[in-house]
Amino acid sequence: MMQWRRRQQQNEASMRWSILPPRFFDYLVDGNTKNTVNFANGKSIPYPSFFDVDYVYFPFCVENQEWLLVQVNLQTMNLVMYCSEIFSNEKYRRSVHPKLLKISVYFAALLVNIKYFKKTGAPERVMGFEVNEDHVQSYNDLIGNRGVHVCMLMEFLVTGKPMNVTGDFQNWCVAYRRYMADQMYFWRCLPRPGDV
Repeated sequence: MMQWRRRQQQNEASMRWSILPPRFFDYLVDGNTKNTVNFANGKSIPYPSFFDVDYVYFPFCVENQEWLLVQVNLQTMNLVMYCSEIFSNEKYRRSVHPKLLKISVYFAALLVNIKYFKKTGAPERVMGFEVNEDHVQSYNDLIGNRGVHVCMLMEFLVTGKPMNVTGDFQNWCVAYRRYMADQMYFWRCLPRPGDV
C-alpha cells in the first residue's frame, strides 16, 4: 500500500495517510524513541512524516495472532481500534484496553517529542480512543485469516474501495492473499521506468 501511495502522489493525488509496519507498535510501547521518531519524521522510507498526513494506521497483535488495526486521526487526536472480532468483556479488560491506553499515552508522547503541536499549531490534548466493530467477522471465519482481514480493512480505509466480503469469507481471504502476492510482485519485482 505504501508503494501504491508513493506512485499516486507522483500523479499529484492527495494522500494524507500513512500505514506503518507492525514493528512500529513494538517500538512505540518498548520506548524505542529513535525508531519511532524516525517513522514520525519521515526518515524511514517509504513512510511519510506525521506533519504531512492526517491519519496514521498500524496493525498490532494482541495475543495468539489476533491482529487489530489502529487508526490515529492527527487532526482530532482520536485513536480508533478496528476489531476483526468481538471480544468478551474479560478479554477486552485483560488484553485490549491496557494496550490501547499504552498506545494513546506513548503516541501522544511521541507527538510531543517531535514537537508536532508546536510546529503545526494544533492544540495539545489528551488522546481519546474508541473501538470500532463495524467490520467484525465470526470467530470461525477468522481462524488463520485475522491478518488478512486487517490488510483488507486497511485498504478499505485508505482507498475507499469496498471490502466486498460476500459469501464464503474463507474463500474471499484466499483470493485476497493472491491479490496481495500479486501486489508485492508488481511493486517489488517488476522493473520501473528509470530503474536501469
